[in-house]
Amino acid sequence: MNQRRYRKGPSFDRKRIGIGIFTLFIVYVAFKILTPPSTEVAVVASPDGSKVARLRKFYYVSQPSYKIYCREAGNRTWLNLLYLPSYTNVPHATATESLEWSTDSEHLFFKINGTSIWHHAFNQ
Repeated sequence: MNQRRYRKGPSFDRKRIGIGIFTLFIVYVAFKILTPPSTEVAVVASPDGSKVARLRKFYYVSQPSYKIYCREAGNRTWLNLLYLPSYTNVPHATATESLEWSTDSEHLFFKINGTSIWHHAFNQ
């Protein structure tokens, strides 16, 4: 009877590690290409400390787009409240963006140059 013998391969295979590193490099490059540049404009806590809001500006094309996120205090997950693809009423070079809370922490306002363009009511 013919008996088969299996040889155990080396536990440290250089070719496999090289392929793994190359794959991670390709994923990193794809992530960098597909992720638009962004800046964090503001992070504002509510007056009662129960929530935190964050405003980010993204540059997909020439006009910036805005995203507003919010999370409960102690929670690690940000909830996306608003995605504004572009705001063309004000030239983006002169725009001053801000987030403001109401005194009762139930309303969040997004302002550009002091004018409220969006708000969110948390009590509903």
